[in-house]
Amino acid sequence: MRRLVRPSREEQLSQLRSQTPAGSFQRRLLDVLGEGGYRLPDAAGKLIEAPACAVDFFYAPNVCVFCEGPAQDQQMEAARDRELHMALVQRGYRVLVIRCDQDIRSQLAQYPEVFGLPEGR
Repeated sequence: MRRLVRPSREEQLSQLRSQTPAGSFQRRLLDVLGEGGYRLPDAAGKLIEAPACAVDFFYAPNVCVFCEGPAQDQQMEAARDRELHMALVQRGYRVLVIRCDQDIRSQLAQYPEVFGLPEGR
């Protein structure tokens, strides 16, 4: 029987960083997660078949995390995002949105069951 070897936290963070654009809000969120000792995502840019989309970060078994920035503030884009998020929820996913115009740590604190607590707490 083969045992799965999980990567170290540093290896996991490095892999996730390699899958997110440098200078992006997604990378900034990863840095906060890594530096703060929060639970790291299981995947970055995970493709979901139905509804067809790529989520910024995924936590098994069913949590989709979307990073939203200025583009999502435009009315048309925001409406499309809401439809997508509702479709994911209807298929059993939990959808979390982390906004770039709000404090990241405050947003993470709203979901300790997903992100855990920062180190030292």
